[in-house]
Amino acid sequence: MGDRGAPTRQQTLRLSIAWSYDLCTTQEQQLWSRLSVFAGSVELDGIEGVCAENPDTGDALDTVTSLVDKSILIREESSGVVRFRMLETLRDYGREKLEEAGESERMRRRHRDWYLQLALQADTEWISSRQIAWIDRLRRELSNLRESLESSLKEPNSLESLRMATALFPFWMGRSMFSEGRYWFDRILDSSPREPSSLRIRALCDNSELAEAQGDVVAGTALVAEGRALAEHTDDPTIEAYVAYAEGVLALFAGDLPRARARLEAAALNSRSRGHSAQLLKALMLLGTVNDLLGDSARSIDYYQQVLDITGSVGESMYRAYTLWALGVATYRQGDDTSALRYLTDGLTLARRVDAPLTVATCLEAFAWIADRNGGAARAAVLMGAAEATVEMTRHSTVLYPNLNGLHEQCKRRIQRILGERVFEKNRSQGASLDVDKAVAFALGEPEPEAAVTTPSTPTTPTKRERQVADLVAEGLTNKEIAARLQISPRTAQGHVEHLLSKLGFNSRAQIAAWVVEQERR
Repeated sequence: MGDRGAPTRQQTLRLSIAWSYDLCTTQEQQLWSRLSVFAGSVELDGIEGVCAENPDTGDALDTVTSLVDKSILIREESSGVVRFRMLETLRDYGREKLEEAGESERMRRRHRDWYLQLALQADTEWISSRQIAWIDRLRRELSNLRESLESSLKEPNSLESLRMATALFPFWMGRSMFSEGRYWFDRILDSSPREPSSLRIRALCDNSELAEAQGDVVAGTALVAEGRALAEHTDDPTIEAYVAYAEGVLALFAGDLPRARARLEAAALNSRSRGHSAQLLKALMLLGTVNDLLGDSARSIDYYQQVLDITGSVGESMYRAYTLWALGVATYRQGDDTSALRYLTDGLTLARRVDAPLTVATCLEAFAWIADRNGGAARAAVLMGAAEATVEMTRHSTVLYPNLNGLHEQCKRRIQRILGERVFEKNRSQGASLDVDKAVAFALGEPEPEAAVTTPSTPTTPTKRERQVADLVAEGLTNKEIAARLQISPRTAQGHVEHLLSKLGFNSRAQIAAWVVEQERR
């Protein structure tokens, strides 16, 4: 039996971390503690903006480099972007030191404010050639954005959470993160003042669109009604465009096309007169859809062309992808499969580039309709399955609007009849098994993307013996003590430790100990 007085693994780890902290300079200790406010990883501009007293001096980089050299920070690079992260055990220690220094609240607010400004800048530049870069940045910052929203909610009657949520709405909507957006809007609207402010009305309208995208017309109706009621008590002329647009979207999802057209026309007129490009684009896109569903193809295509002209002139991508899908459906309904395929090909390619799963899925569905009409029942079934799998996580159907359900059902019944139920299900399951890249390649007739080649190098998962060594390192044993415990030579024990450090990408025994503790938490 072991010595009852021996320190536990957690105690040994804490002593090791405390020893590492004591070896740091005052600047390094301060940055270590301040970095604990970040969730996940962070880029250098975030570190400078939140942690540095004078962000413009660039002094933080030297300290960050020192912390990387001392294995406190881990440097990660992907697609040319460098981010830094800490193991959770080191972050926990940093939080304790931040609390002891009396800086927790100040740094939390700086973190919240910096990410709020990041979201607002993304919203401002959304309709531009910077859109794809912003999509990538916000995706990388999701953990910190959520942390910032959570912090904002802790402050009663604060409007920061409303500002951040409305700024993030285009990102949530474009990437089909409907549940995520509704989660935050519901919480924020429930906790914020119920007064007729422009921010609250905009948030209600945005949240209604997310609800309707998931088929929750009941919730959407209630949200739009509250927004309209509050708007009656404001004199902000820009709010009318938001409410009219929300009413138009609600009518579209409810199947009331004449009302949808009337309200969207009002929203477009208001937005155009006030130079609100994002709201104008959205209204024009849906006016194209509504007029197509009402049978007015000439007006429909005119609206779509306006969107393509605007998005092309500024380099916008997400709304353009939707419009290309919509044009594909419109020309398909007119019997022009050649034009439809051209639009859908461009739309699907762009939707994949901006990572818009719902637009990808609706394009795949439309490809299925064309395949069916041209005698490709088996291909159509595969495409339907791929569309269903792509859209599954969004809680939406592969048919964007209820009025298009007839096209889906007609296609499905016909290919079931041609193939038979067993073959139909086999092909649909084949499509559902494809990942997004392979599904897109199949639809476009391209070779399937090659799987990442794994070279026959050293495996990254520790062996059973290496895991035993890691456990003993976490207990604080030396190489000699590990050798005695495992009845191996000290040189063999040293080799196992060095191999572990290399395999896990670590530089110190303290990191191995922290890794062991984190594995036990899972």
